Amino acid sequence: MSTNNLLLCIRRIFHKTTLMKQPLPKIQRKRLSDQVVENLISMIASGELPPGEKLPPEPVLMEIFGVGRSSIREAVGALELIGILSVRPGDGTRVVDSTEVVQPKSVGLSLITIGQDKINELVEARTELEQSIAMLAAQRADSADIEDIRRQHNSFLKTKNRQKLIEADLAFHGAVAHACHNSVLIRFYAEIRQPISLWMEQKAKYEWGFEQVAEDHELILKAIETHDTEAAQSAMRSHIESAGKKLADALLQP
Repeated sequence: MSTNNLLLCIRRIFHKTTLMKQPLPKIQRKRLSDQVVENLISMIASGELPPGEKLPPEPVLMEIFGVGRSSIREAVGALELIGILSVRPGDGTRVVDSTEVVQPKSVGLSLITIGQDKINELVEARTELEQSIAMLAAQRADSADIEDIRRQHNSFLKTKNRQKLIEADLAFHGAVAHACHNSVLIRFYAEIRQPISLWMEQKAKYEWGFEQVAEDHELILKAIETHDTEAAQSAMRSHIESAGKKLADALLQP
């Protein structure tokens, strides 16, 4: 996958749109962009933002949710990546209007409509990005990087709470990204983090697979510790592809 295609996969595009009909509560807890995502999903699921509806302009969203520009862009970019929002120059940001979608099980504020093609694209983009990151991390990680990856892995092993498991999983992958010492790839990972978080939350609602994830992380850690680039790349690729298949299988269940 070329750099241009990867950039296309993780782009965050935003444009001016119409005003929102009703205000929502200010965001006060947790990661701000995550909360914006949950509120937008809730509005879509409830019909307040029906298919084809335009989102308000960015400054209005900032005022409604009480967050900064970066949080709005992260949330919109994440929902565009998984096919819930469509961002087009000259047309603005709209709720996707499509009948060819998968309807996952109802999970409250996390009810998401995801097209199968978008699932496949996200798996593909994440696989390409993170296996490159793992390869470079195996080449460049210093002792401090390796210790941080090991610390995040141990934290994952000790965690039992489902939400904290997701956070620990993300922290492990974030530590691997930091260890690649490539600012552009680290930025790419930061851009795709929100869709990855949604991915993990959806998968966790059906079948977490704690043991398999722990084993995969162990293989990735060992490959980076021994500076085995091929093993690191292979282990990360296998890990992401396996997780992606489980996600797709779960969301496609009747």
